[in-house]
Amino acid sequence: MKKHQKIMLGVNVCVISAIFLLNYFYQQNGFDFTLKCVCSGGFALLGAANLIYALTTKQNEKRFYIGMALGLFLAFLGDVLIRYDFIVGAATFALGHVCLVIAYCFIQKIKPLDLIISGVLFVGAAAFLMLCPLLTFDDPVFRVVCIIYALIISLMLGKAAGNLINSKNTVTGIIAAASSLFFFSDLMLVFDWFIGLWNWTDHACMGTYYPALCLLAFSMILKAAANKKKTE
Repeated sequence: MKKHQKIMLGVNVCVISAIFLLNYFYQQNGFDFTLKCVCSGGFALLGAANLIYALTTKQNEKRFYIGMALGLFLAFLGDVLIRYDFIVGAATFALGHVCLVIAYCFIQKIKPLDLIISGVLFVGAAAFLMLCPLLTFDDPVFRVVCIIYALIISLMLGKAAGNLINSKNTVTGIIAAASSLFFFSDLMLVFDWFIGLWNWTDHACMGTYYPALCLLAFSMILKAAANKKKTE
């Protein structure tokens, strides 16, 4: 491994470690909004740094790195906006997920298996959102927003799982793990916002959210390193 690759891997590990530590203090301090912005800004900056590295080292399929970095930035923006308006924040997150799904498609084109997995996930998520008696939506539009969001996050996880099944390697494995954590985190967010019976759901949400985003950012540098290794 070349020196610049080791440096970038070291930067990723250090930034991710800092985000994990700050995430702990964020939750211990009553989900302080400033700390949340710092944590989210960390993974957005890491995505930007990994994108710059990919572009400067002339990686193949630059659209993957662009899509990933844009998805990470929109997740950061969604973290900020959802504090002020749920629908605007959720729409920003959804757009970020779309960018991530598109990025996954540059690893492998969409295959029938991806759609089958995504469909099964969405049917389960939609049934839960429409039929669970514990859910309480003050405004009916919130339920619609959640169902649309469920479709997008199901596509994200379904595509990641399909990529892993069709091509088992470190990058697809990390992306599939990150997408699974993201799906679970969003489920916990629904529990916290629209059921609100348990005091652990917000911790479960954020405890899996930041690892998911950090793994997605880390997958970018791992893919770049793997590509450079193939060409050497």
